[in-house]
Amino acid sequence: MGKIRVLPAQIANKIAAGEVVERPSSVVKELVENAIDAGARKITVVLEQAGKELIQVIDDGQGMDRQDALLAFERHATSKIEAVSDLDRIVTLGFRGEALPSIASVSRVELKTCPAGENSGVLVRLEGGKVVHQQEIALKPGTVISVKNLFYNTPARRNFLRADVTELNHINKVLKRFFLGYPEIAFEVLHNGKELYNLPASDLEERLTRVLGKKLYEGLVYVQETLNEIELEGYVCRPDMARGNSVNQFIFLNKRTIQNRNLSHAVFQGYGNLLDRYRYPQFVMYLTIPPHLVDVNVHPTKMEVRFANERVIYHLFLSAVRKAVQSKDIVPEFSLGTRSKEQQEIMQKFQSRRFSAPPARHFPKMRPGEEAPANQLAFSYTLPTREEWEKGDHGEKSEEENTPYQPPLWQVHRRYILSQIKSGLVIIDQHVAHERILYEKILDYLSQEKRVPSQQLLFPQTLELALEDYLIFGEIKAWLYKIGFSITELSGRTILIEAIPADVRVGYEGKVLLEIIDYFRENEGSKYQPHEKIAAAFACKNAIKSGEKLTQKEMASLVDQLFATREPYFCPHGRPVIVTLNLEEIDKKFKRT
Repeated sequence: MGKIRVLPAQIANKIAAGEVVERPSSVVKELVENAIDAGARKITVVLEQAGKELIQVIDDGQGMDRQDALLAFERHATSKIEAVSDLDRIVTLGFRGEALPSIASVSRVELKTCPAGENSGVLVRLEGGKVVHQQEIALKPGTVISVKNLFYNTPARRNFLRADVTELNHINKVLKRFFLGYPEIAFEVLHNGKELYNLPASDLEERLTRVLGKKLYEGLVYVQETLNEIELEGYVCRPDMARGNSVNQFIFLNKRTIQNRNLSHAVFQGYGNLLDRYRYPQFVMYLTIPPHLVDVNVHPTKMEVRFANERVIYHLFLSAVRKAVQSKDIVPEFSLGTRSKEQQEIMQKFQSRRFSAPPARHFPKMRPGEEAPANQLAFSYTLPTREEWEKGDHGEKSEEENTPYQPPLWQVHRRYILSQIKSGLVIIDQHVAHERILYEKILDYLSQEKRVPSQQLLFPQTLELALEDYLIFGEIKAWLYKIGFSITELSGRTILIEAIPADVRVGYEGKVLLEIIDYFRENEGSKYQPHEKIAAAFACKNAIKSGEKLTQKEMASLVDQLFATREPYFCPHGRPVIVTLNLEEIDKKFKRT
């Protein structure tokens, strides 16, 4: 007997679900796409427990009759295409007819729908992909589809779902694409009975302001470029508004959201050398192209597409961004607002410092005669002991240093600290060295249940958080207080920063806070305990940066503090802090041995 057999529909549907339905956000995506394709002018999304227990999408679109309502749950049943040639001119978001049967196969689904012009509709209930009930009901035109107990019949998959805040963040990421792609549609989103969004139909500018926040919108610059039948327009942020991750990067192709690394790279390249290393621009780009010049039938989730000539599209993005960042609109503005004359004078003085060279970092130094930490002595096989530093041939002492035991230090490319030692050369990464120092300092305070010293702000800073940032802020606000932040929650998602850790430079409080939030988002599955994660986040985002110039005093103090830590050789993320070059190896390179 042969080994190959056709799979039963129930198993085949669950395999399809593995491609289309990965988590609650996948369900939200498919259902909202169906509502948009149905011509809805208002869409309401209701969630319970981040979609694990309930995902309900309500729309006022064209609805379906009884026959279509039942056929919609059959595999490859679709109203979007009829022939192979239709695949070359797809203008709808969905077209494969796989989403609903895949969703129904791993959940309990209830569909209520009524076609336009009718006053009664049909209710259909399914469990595990099978219809268990249907009846006629009174209903206004449109569709209400409820997905309950997602993955109830595939417990292994349900166990892979993350915490509610994580799953809600994934859903929010999906929804923001629809908000920005379809400003003419009104959206309402509720989670556990609480309103997350209430967006009326509007123009694009108003929608950008409401979704991305007023501060970010005011930091956006308009871009536009046209080539024959291809049009590109959108917005890119000023360089100072770049974030530590790609959370707010959106590309729309004929209103369909897509992911394309090459086009994202084109945007980045358009900034030239205006962006700091490891900073990501925020942008919203809208590409309009004839359907026959692009293939959207590439990936099950429809997020990836294939262009007839991607090189042309790449240069279109590059050119548009390059022109925008060379305009006068890219220069950040600073306003003193309506403060008193005394406040204005203080802020003017502060402003002159803020945009000059970064202020010097001052580190406490070891006093002459003070005993070296034990772990510094343990490292004596590569670093000299105090006596070796005092008596060794390290060159003349620096008058600026006035510390007889310290060898001369050199800063290379404002990134690494170099010093001669008896066995050769030692190289220290200034950023990760300071990161290790700050990390252990924060941990010491938290382990003693002490609050890290803070500094009150003369002018508290108001910050409006995007939903994805606000959700993480809610998770970590108790820890933020322990490391020195004092933050008051105002209405909506607006917060007031009143005090900051003593190690944070005034004027950078909002930036540091957002970077800590970004760190938590990117390291969600890390092995750190919460107190270790907050310490690592603060240390990473507030340490001396690569590119900061340090004086001899600052370098010497940094080295002293580094070797007073418990683990001076690696940063909290496992990156090496110190590299040594053995003299024997150097001699071999120069063919001395």
